[in-house]
Amino acid sequence: MKRVLLLILSLCSGLALAASHSSQAPTAKQARELLASVCRSGATTGTCKTCPDFVGEAGFEGTMTLEAVTYGRFLNNTDTYALLDLSGCEAHANNFGGSVLLQWRGLTRWDFVKYLPGLRSGDCQKYPAAGGRETLLCEGGYMGMGIVDTSLFQVDLARYPAGTSDKPDYGTLFILEDSTAACLSTATVQSLESWEQVKLNGDALPDLRVKVRSGFGKTGVNPDSCDGTASNISTRPYTLDYTFDGKKFTPTQATRAVLRQLLKDNPYLLGYPN
Repeated sequence: MKRVLLLILSLCSGLALAASHSSQAPTAKQARELLASVCRSGATTGTCKTCPDFVGEAGFEGTMTLEAVTYGRFLNNTDTYALLDLSGCEAHANNFGGSVLLQWRGLTRWDFVKYLPGLRSGDCQKYPAAGGRETLLCEGGYMGMGIVDTSLFQVDLARYPAGTSDKPDYGTLFILEDSTAACLSTATVQSLESWEQVKLNGDALPDLRVKVRSGFGKTGVNPDSCDGTASNISTRPYTLDYTFDGKKFTPTQATRAVLRQLLKDNPYLLGYPN
C-alpha cells in the first residue's frame, strides 16, 4: 500500500523533486585531484598559481581557483566526467573564468577533455538526456554598466567544441535584468527567486518550475548626475513552468503568456539582438 501511495504522489502534477542542485563546492582533496590535470603548478594547494596554457590570459601571473564541480555522464552513458567551474585568468567579457571538462580514466586519474571560456558552471542541475547521457541546466549572471543580468541556460556538453573563442548559445531560457544601478530615469527590476525539478506531466522525465519577480517603473534618479536611489519600484511574483523531453525545455502555454508579460518589463528577456 505504501509503495502504491508513493507512486501516485510521484505522478502528481507540480510535485517538487530534489531541492538541491548538482553542483557542489569541492573538498580540499577533490580540488587537488581535479586540478592535477589543469594547473601548471599549485594543484596541491587547490588553486593554479599561474594561468594555464588554454585560457585567455595563458602564462600570465595570476591564480585560477576551483569554485565548484559537477559530476555526471555528459558525453556518453558509460564514462564519468567532472565539469569544473573556475574563476580567474579570463577577462570580464568571459565572466572572469570558464569551465573545464575532465574524464575519469580507470582508477588513477582525471584527463583533460576541453575548456569552455566564459561558461560559469557553479550552480547547475543535471537532467537525463537522450541515450543515457546527462545535460545541465545552469544559473548564470553578468554585470556591466550598472545592469545585472541573471539567466537560466541549458548546457549539453556534447554539442560544443573545445576552446571556442566566442561563447556559444547555451540554450538560454531567459535573461532577467536589474537596471536600478544604471543611472536611468526608468528601470527594470527582475530577480530569480528559485528553480527546481518538478513533475508536470505523465512521462518519466523531470520538468522545471521557476519563481521570479518582476517590475518596471520610474527610479527618481537624475540620469545626468546619477543623483538619487532607485528603490521605489514594486515587483510582482510569477511562476514559469517548462516541460523537458530529454533534449530541450519548452514553456507551457500558461508560461508563454507570463513571458509575454515579463517582456513588457524587459524586452531582452529572451535574448539580446546579434
